[in-house]
Amino acid sequence: VTAPDCVKSVSPLRRRPAPLFGFGLEYSPFIILYAIALEWCFRTSGQPFAAAIAHEAAKNALQAKLKSSGFAEVVIDDEEEEEEHGGGGAAEGMLTEAVNSTAIAESMHAQDRKLPNPLLPDFWAVLFLAVVFIFNALVWFVQRWSLRVKAQVQYTAESRLEAGHYALVMPHKHQGAAEIVKVEDGYFMFQRQKFEIDASGTKVTELLMPVNEKLKTYAAHTGYQSEGEMKQALARYGTNSLQIEIPSFKDTFIKQILGPVPTFQFFCASLWLLDEYWNYALFNIFAIGMYECSVVFGKLKNMQALRGMKKAVVKIQVYRQNKWSEITAEELLPGDIFSLAKQTEGDVSVPCDALVLAGTCVVNEATLTGESTPQMKEATDVEGMQGDETLDIEKAHRIHTLYSGTSLMQSNVAQAKSFPISSPDSGCVCYCLRTGFSSSEGKLVRMIEYSQEQVLTDAKEVLALLTLLLVFALIASGYVLKKGLEEKKRSQYELVLRCVLILTSVVPPELPMQTAVAVNTALFALLKAAVFCTEPFRITYAGKVEFALFDKTGTLTTDKLDC
Repeated sequence: VTAPDCVKSVSPLRRRPAPLFGFGLEYSPFIILYAIALEWCFRTSGQPFAAAIAHEAAKNALQAKLKSSGFAEVVIDDEEEEEEHGGGGAAEGMLTEAVNSTAIAESMHAQDRKLPNPLLPDFWAVLFLAVVFIFNALVWFVQRWSLRVKAQVQYTAESRLEAGHYALVMPHKHQGAAEIVKVEDGYFMFQRQKFEIDASGTKVTELLMPVNEKLKTYAAHTGYQSEGEMKQALARYGTNSLQIEIPSFKDTFIKQILGPVPTFQFFCASLWLLDEYWNYALFNIFAIGMYECSVVFGKLKNMQALRGMKKAVVKIQVYRQNKWSEITAEELLPGDIFSLAKQTEGDVSVPCDALVLAGTCVVNEATLTGESTPQMKEATDVEGMQGDETLDIEKAHRIHTLYSGTSLMQSNVAQAKSFPISSPDSGCVCYCLRTGFSSSEGKLVRMIEYSQEQVLTDAKEVLALLTLLLVFALIASGYVLKKGLEEKKRSQYELVLRCVLILTSVVPPELPMQTAVAVNTALFALLKAAVFCTEPFRITYAGKVEFALFDKTGTLTTDKLDC
């Protein structure tokens, strides 16, 4: 499928059937494995308890034998044998004494060991069940963490986009995350932007706004002439609104804690719970939950700040059905002819991207370009050869174009020879080009919303360090397992648990919280120096910066004009 330049790729997909109570066929092998594991656990239930009882009986027999013979008598007998057999008996007596000491130590340790549960299955059966459960959980989690894996598992590739199917949209780097979206009748929505699909279903384009017409076409336009045209335009372009829906705290928190790092942290805390470190484990879980809550609150606060960029609901004069009428700015449609006039108090925000057809105005474009110098805008000239030119709102005809979100500082009415419609409120007569999230202000809002991405620096160095630590952890866990099996002082459950704890300690669960504390400390230091950081996770990358270059001083000093 041919994708537009604003996205990296678009892949058509079709959802696989989910016959297993809403789950896909990828979980069918786990049903068989669960059946085998549960049957094994049921068949071996009580074996560890029976072995512990047998061990307890052997221990009691050993203790009774020691009490009847006495440890001192055994040593005396060894000394008598030494005298009879010469110096060679000394080593044998020492060996016997060491064996007796080891037996006594093991017996005392066994006396303190608790008996297992009478229903506990065999160790290998429980281990097999745990491995099946962990792999089942990983299959579920990986589909949430990786969209490519989810697309491979839950969807099948198609050759064209059809209504009711899905599309995997991959954005460019640092422009948000990939997403699987549902295809509607001839279009789909991605990152609050509408993409149109051609009749063949193999070509995707951005929603085509009237920005590539000839100049004389705009001058000859007289607005919408019927209700049918307006309804059709509304269905295609939508409203002129920058409304951002704020998700609930519950949904955002669940999405946050199901991420890779929080999942790993909760897994490590559960291991400490199994090892009966209740206070430490519960404190870790509480700290992780509070940290994730603070992250969620920060995200919702940023969403509310973006929502504050929503256009104020103001009244505006629009020319429809050969007459001027008053509507709200959110009801503007591409192709509308409207009048933009300076108010008595305060600046007027331009509601959409527009082409000036009659009149002149002065605008402040600091919110979009950072340039505080006021810009003069004048009506288009469609006389002669200029009327056949194609509109170029970014370069050639920028002087005739108003951009959404900029401030109107002054407007002058003037009757254009090529445009007969006059303004009813002494304002500039303009042609609406782009609205909503397709406008200049809408693109800025989308860039801010979807470019919030953590920047990972020194990824190679971090990976090398973790690999080195993992090697040492594998050696340490292997040594612990070998010695534990030889000494038989701990149960197999305890040995496996300790080995897993050693492996998980390679990445400390508190590492994300420690990183957040370091970043916050850097933020406070920057605030003391009157430096405001909009993307805190770029601080680690900024630590490598040696030179900072600025293109113009006006952007750094002020964005206001004092008259």
